[in-house]
Amino acid sequence: MLKDYNTSYKESTNQILIVDKNGLVIDCDSQLFENSKGKKLNNLHPFFISITNLLNTPNKTYNFECINLKLNNLNHSVDLTLHTNKKNENAVIVIQNLTTQYIRYQKVAQNRNEAEIKSQVLDFNNKLLLEKEAFKDNFIANFSHQIKLPLISIDGFVTQLEESNLEQNQRYNLKIIKSTNGRLKTMINDILDISKIEANHFKAYKIRYNLIQELNILAEIYSKKCEEKGLKFVINIDKNCPKYVIADKFRLAQIASNLIGNAIKFTTNGNVTIDVKTIKQNKNKATILFTITDTGIGIEKNHLENIYKSFYQINNNINNDGSGLGLAITKNLIKALNGTINIKSKPEIGTTAKVTLDFKIADNQENEKSKTNIKNTATSNAPKILIAEPLQKEQNLLVKHLTAKQLFNVDVVETGDAVIEALHSKIYDTVILNIKLPTMDGLDTARYIRHSDFSHFNNIPIIIISSKPSTQEEQYCKNKKINSYIGRPYNKAELLRKVKYNVKKKQAQ
Repeated sequence: MLKDYNTSYKESTNQILIVDKNGLVIDCDSQLFENSKGKKLNNLHPFFISITNLLNTPNKTYNFECINLKLNNLNHSVDLTLHTNKKNENAVIVIQNLTTQYIRYQKVAQNRNEAEIKSQVLDFNNKLLLEKEAFKDNFIANFSHQIKLPLISIDGFVTQLEESNLEQNQRYNLKIIKSTNGRLKTMINDILDISKIEANHFKAYKIRYNLIQELNILAEIYSKKCEEKGLKFVINIDKNCPKYVIADKFRLAQIASNLIGNAIKFTTNGNVTIDVKTIKQNKNKATILFTITDTGIGIEKNHLENIYKSFYQINNNINNDGSGLGLAITKNLIKALNGTINIKSKPEIGTTAKVTLDFKIADNQENEKSKTNIKNTATSNAPKILIAEPLQKEQNLLVKHLTAKQLFNVDVVETGDAVIEALHSKIYDTVILNIKLPTMDGLDTARYIRHSDFSHFNNIPIIIISSKPSTQEEQYCKNKKINSYIGRPYNKAELLRKVKYNVKKKQAQ
C-alpha cells in the first residue's frame, strides 16, 4: 500500500523528461508537459532556452528553484533538476510541481514581512513620539525663561516709570504698554499650560482653602467689571457647598476668569449670573456645578463645535483683544482636573456655560489661624524677608519662626509671579521660595531673579525649601546660584541660622 501511495504522489507532483544533447525529448511522462515526446525543449516553454547549453556539460547536476511556468493558462511554481551523464549522452530533467507549497510559503513570508514592516513602523512611530515628547519637554523647560520672564521684566520697568514724573500722554502710552504686556503674558501662560497638559506634565497643585471665600473674592472682582459696563452681576452659592476643600484654587480661578471674562466681554446689556450648586456629596468628596449665564450676543450653532479650538475666534470684526485661547485652555484644564464643560448658546439671547468639578472635602471645616492673625512686630529697620509659600500652615509656621523676638519683617505671597511683583515694589534682604510654587515654580522664579536686569534684586540671597529633599536636588540648586537649601521637615534653629547668614551676606554687599 505504501508503494502505491508513493507512486501516486510522485505521478501527481513530478514529471521526468529524458533529453538528448541536442534538446530533443526522447521520453517523458505527462504530468505538466503533455505530448512532449519528440519535441524540442525550447518549444515546450521559453525557460528551457536558458538551460539548453547545459546539456553538453557531462556529469553535472543543476538545481533551479521556484521557477514560474505558465501552462494552459495556469501558473505553476516548480523546482527543476538537470542531470547530465558521464558519457555526455542523454540527460534527465526532473520537474517537481510545488505550486501549493510555494503559495503557502508565500503567504507565510508575506505575513512575516508585513509583521516585520509593522514592527519597523511601530519602532519608527515610537522613536518619532519620543523625539516629539523630547521637543515638548525642551519647549516647556525653556519657554518660561526665554519668553515669559522678559515680559515680567517689562512689567518691572513699567512700574518704575509709573513712579516717575510723566506727562499725561506719556502715562496714557505707558498704560497701553502695560495692558498689552498683560494680555501677552496671559496668552503665553495659556500656551504653556496647553503644552504641559499635552506633554503630560500638568500637575494640579492641591491645597486646603476656603472655597466660599475664594468665590466671594471672584464675585467682588467681577461685579466691579460688570458695574463699569453697566451690567448686573449676581452670584448664588448653594448653602450645601463645603467651606474648606482641598483642590487647585489657582486653576479654579483661571477657569472662572476665562468663562466669566468672556461673559462680561460679550454682554453689552443685561446681567451675568453665577450659580454654584453641590450636585453630589459624600463624606470625602463633593461634585460642584458652576453655571455661568449671560445675556450677551450669543454664539451661532455652526460655531459651537469650534469654540474649544486654539486661536479660534467667532467674529474677527468684533472689537476683540483676546487671543482665541481662553476656551481652549479652559477645556484642557477642566479635562486635566477630571471635570466636564458644556456650553449652550442662542444668538441675541445669551450663553450658558456649565462646569462640573470634584473637590476633596477638608477634614476640618473650621477656620484655621491665618497669616493675617500673626502680628509682625519687628521694627521698620529690621531685615525684610519675602516668603513664597502656597500652603497656609507652612506660611504660619515660617512667619511665626521669623517674627519671634522681632527678628525680621516678613511679607508672604503664594505664587512665583507674585514674588516678581513684590520684588519690583520693595527691597528685600532674603527671599524664601517653596520649590513647588503655582504659576511659576521656585526654580523658575529663582532663575528669573538671577538673570534679571534689575540690579536691586538680581543678587538677593535665595533660600529654597523642598518637601522632598535630595542631595541631587540640593546640588542642582547650588549650580543655579541658589544660596541655601532646606528640606522639610526642618527645625527652627536651622531655618534661623540660614536666614541670618544670608541676610548678613546681603547687608555686606
